[in-house]
Amino acid sequence: MAKIIIADDHIVLRDGLRSLLNQVEGWSVVAEASNGMEVVPLVEDHCPDLVLLDLSMPNLGGIEAISRIQKLSEKPAILVLSARDDSCSVNEAMKAGAKGFVPKSAGSEELHFAITAVLKGQTYLSPSVAEGLLTSREQEEGDTSPISALSGREREVMKLLSEGRPNREVAKLLHISPRTIDSHRANIMKKLGLSSNAELVQVAIKSGLIE
Repeated sequence: MAKIIIADDHIVLRDGLRSLLNQVEGWSVVAEASNGMEVVPLVEDHCPDLVLLDLSMPNLGGIEAISRIQKLSEKPAILVLSARDDSCSVNEAMKAGAKGFVPKSAGSEELHFAITAVLKGQTYLSPSVAEGLLTSREQEEGDTSPISALSGREREVMKLLSEGRPNREVAKLLHISPRTIDSHRANIMKKLGLSSNAELVQVAIKSGLIE
């Protein structure tokens, strides 16, 4: 049973998340925190597998809470669920020790996917968040990324395909048809001059789309 702690200062959101997550077989919400100060001792008491945490909380913000959790002897995986999804906030959260980031605008299906990935030890960045990070990096680096010619949607598709996800799964995550995914993939391969999935993954790693 995967134990989960929810940390968010909005009680209505916590209620909804608790109800949603407890419906999933193998998951159990064992505690809730309304601010950053509460979440650290709760982690010590319950030894959860995952903390689902907001960045904007009273008393102690999410970034500092993540940093303090990382200093504990038993560190759970941390997935950020926040309305603050600008590139600066995402970078700070990931550097502090978060394993994933999902904006609050995401649907329940993506949240389920993200939690599953993080519980498996993987890193998950919502496609919209990853796109923002790429744009920010390109502006800093003078837009020298090899994928600078791709559209935002093509980058989202490339990231997910490079992670080894099948077309149907990518289509479901992005709410488009598998045929559209095929079309995007063909355009990506043509624009980047690639001929195989292995080359696609190599470029994705080089560009920072995946690790």
